[in-house]
Amino acid sequence: MSRQNSPKSVDSFIEQVCSHVKAKDVHPDIQLEMKSHLEDLVEDKLSEGLSHEEATRQALDQMGHPDQIGKQLHAAHKPVMEWSLAVIAAVMVGIGLLVMYALQIGYSGQDSGIPSHFYGYLFINKAFYSGIGVLLLVVICFLDYRKIRKYSWHLYFVSITLMLACSVIGTEINGAKRWIAVGGFAFDIYALSTYLFLIAASGMLLGQRNIKRSTYRNVGELIMMSLIYIVVPTLLYMKGNSFFDFIGYGIGLTFLLLVVVKAYKLFFAGMASFLFIVIGVMLSSGYRIQNAFERYSSFFMWTDPEGLGYQRQNAIDAVLNAGMWGHGFGVLNDKMRYLHSDMVFSYIIYSFGWVFGSLLLLLTLLFLFKSFSAIRGLKDPYARAIGLSILSIISFRFIWNILMTLGIVPIADLNMPFVSYGGVSGILELMAMGMILSVCRRRNMVSGLNREVQM
Repeated sequence: MSRQNSPKSVDSFIEQVCSHVKAKDVHPDIQLEMKSHLEDLVEDKLSEGLSHEEATRQALDQMGHPDQIGKQLHAAHKPVMEWSLAVIAAVMVGIGLLVMYALQIGYSGQDSGIPSHFYGYLFINKAFYSGIGVLLLVVICFLDYRKIRKYSWHLYFVSITLMLACSVIGTEINGAKRWIAVGGFAFDIYALSTYLFLIAASGMLLGQRNIKRSTYRNVGELIMMSLIYIVVPTLLYMKGNSFFDFIGYGIGLTFLLLVVVKAYKLFFAGMASFLFIVIGVMLSSGYRIQNAFERYSSFFMWTDPEGLGYQRQNAIDAVLNAGMWGHGFGVLNDKMRYLHSDMVFSYIIYSFGWVFGSLLLLLTLLFLFKSFSAIRGLKDPYARAIGLSILSIISFRFIWNILMTLGIVPIADLNMPFVSYGGVSGILELMAMGMILSVCRRRNMVSGLNREVQM
């Protein structure tokens, strides 16, 4: 039954069905499926000797009432919230608030007297930033993520512009010039750029018509794509000495190239480009490699009070000496620094014990598993690309923070997502969570005709 020869009653029937389905993107799927089913029914009726008009009428009667069908299809294609992920993230934020309150009490009880302006307001500040983050999470969750795709190149150039501007007008903190201060807020541009770069790359890569199955028109195009996705970001992250943000970007890009887009040639070309850059840096700026080697080799030196090895040993001792139930609410560990941020997981175990720490670890693993499962089941390649790339950053931060607390990897300036004090970076993590919820929420609202990458 072709479109041109479809009886008017059939078109009216399908139109009435679709009028009840608010997810307009799936209307073509519904029309195609219903026309195909009606064709089969009409053919069966015609084989019984009925006229075409009578066969069509009986086929429509057999389908049922269009309003009832439309309501059923609307229920099947309406937005579905991933409440389990939202609840787990909320519980983690709640744990973070509890820990900040414990630390605030601990610092206020020190012999030094009145706590500093910062440590005396850990709980209030955490609640303030978390409130802003949750508000933005809700807003992003209800936005249509697909509208971002047409601005992919814009996001890419915005990321580059912000990183370059940071080297000029950025605020230097702890030897790194990666923040831009706006009023009383300091925005971590390099952490922000990691998300922006990967969201941009998701739309840009899926928009490349010749990238499917890793086929390219010429070597020059492959080189150009390597420059865009690997060389430029690598140089910018190196300029800002932002090693761990670069790792997050690299992991996310690897997922995009190998899992979503399957651009194997571009991946290997990118690896070659990266090695070329590393060799060039080693030859031209050997002192940077030496400084990095000395910094992270100190991870194995336990005697230097200022070294990473000494901090690592203190973190391990705090965990080992915590006991089943910890040392109590609000108890501090004077040997450890950055209890509210980098070392928050170690402090949680030290203060609340192995049982609480194990529960938080299981909650983290559950969050990562359920997030990956939900994203893997998405039908839209663009949604999978965004979800996997953002989840890769959050997963990397979770895993590294936990492992460095246990002394397995070097200590780095990496907060535990949702739990650590965070500040503006905590807002950024909740916004990223909002994006994950957004792509999962619309999983039943995407047309099956566009589920494969459009090339």
